[in-house]
Amino acid sequence: MECATVALREMGVVVPSRAMAKPKPLPKTLLKKLRAALESERAEVAKQLEESEAAADVSQWRDAGFDDDAADTGTAEYERAQAQSLASHSRRLLSEIDVALRKMDEGKSYGMCERCGDPIERARLEAIPYATLCLTDKRRAETGR
Repeated sequence: MECATVALREMGVVVPSRAMAKPKPLPKTLLKKLRAALESERAEVAKQLEESEAAADVSQWRDAGFDDDAADTGTAEYERAQAQSLASHSRRLLSEIDVALRKMDEGKSYGMCERCGDPIERARLEAIPYATLCLTDKRRAETGR
């Protein structure tokens, strides 16, 4: 998208995007490939979530037999916090994957940037099939520019 178009949109001016010109749908073979990648990743992430949640289970840490040694307690708390963080990340990723699968099922908005409405680059979708932003908008979101 051109800088002038971005500037106009940021000022609140409605600028028709290429998406309004009815973008070409993704080829069915590509959609099948992306769905398979999403489903495979979903299964892997669900397994990781289960493992992380088990590692973060408080009762497991209480029954581990630690005495009152501060170093052991600190190490256990640190490891539990890491497991909780990994579980949280896995839950977020599962949610993003589920949204992408739902969009595919609806057949309307999968592969479209949620910010600008333009199609997400094919290479980006192949790398991150649950992507919701085109590369330009993702960079802008990460850098704040």
